[in-house]
Amino acid sequence: MHQRIAFLLLTCMALAACAPHHPLGIADDHWQALSNEQRLQAYGEQAAIDRAENERQAAEARASEAEALRKNAELAERRRVARDGERVQCVLGDAEASIGNRWRKIEPVALDLVLGLRVPLTLIEPADRSIRRRMAANATFDGQIVSLCPGDSADDDPGNCVRMLGTYGDYRRGIDQRIDSSHFLRGRLRCEWPYRSGALHDRRH
Repeated sequence: MHQRIAFLLLTCMALAACAPHHPLGIADDHWQALSNEQRLQAYGEQAAIDRAENERQAAEARASEAEALRKNAELAERRRVARDGERVQCVLGDAEASIGNRWRKIEPVALDLVLGLRVPLTLIEPADRSIRRRMAANATFDGQIVSLCPGDSADDDPGNCVRMLGTYGDYRRGIDQRIDSSHFLRGRLRCEWPYRSGALHDRRH
């Protein structure tokens, strides 16, 4: 029995050889005073804690994935049924984003926005960079204003949002504006209503 415990203990110690601490956060002086049986029990309890944490993280990942799929499905359906003036398509080009307190050129971004829904996006450096830095942002459309903001939500940094304002006629013809926020984003943003089969859009400027 004692040989089995010693073998199991050596196995646990080998598996934990790269770990910086004893299991359960036990202090070294306390650890040295424990018997082999107590040490093995500590390893077992730590393993159970680790399994529970891994299961929790996996469950959170599954829930996040399910929520992302739900939001994508909702957005796709809203785009499908959107009426005139409720959906706008934009392209952000010739743009730079403030990433890591430096202005960095970013890849063009295509947006397909629906009235009242927030769309997450990622601003990322071009593919030819050895290290492609990126930042999270989000975009919304309220019927007249297209807003691009840093972060994942409206409340992250509202003071640095960039906005394009237009009327129904402006978006029908297409708006092309230079946007500039001193600490977030600068570039050219073009927005217009999406093409609808059977509908004639006036694109004159």
